Amino acid sequence: MFFSMLNSKRPAYHVGQQLYSRTKRKSLFLEKEIFVNEIKHFRVSIEGAPIKKAVILSESALQNDQYKALENKSKIETLL
Repeated sequence: MFFSMLNSKRPAYHVGQQLYSRTKRKSLFLEKEIFVNEIKHFRVSIEGAPIKKAVILSESALQNDQYKALENKSKIETLL
């Protein structure tokens, strides 16, 4: 089990990506990369939010909520 966790491919996130989670049913845009205590975090903007506020999520939180990168805008419209 331990080796399968090491070999599992985790998504790599980078600034400028648009992400979508089927579990949370939200779309995010990664704006800035921040390191806090040597842990990678991202400042994100939430698509469709009525109020724009600074939201910071760690890379592991994005993985836990199963956020995946979208290639084009039409794909997100079909998912919503």
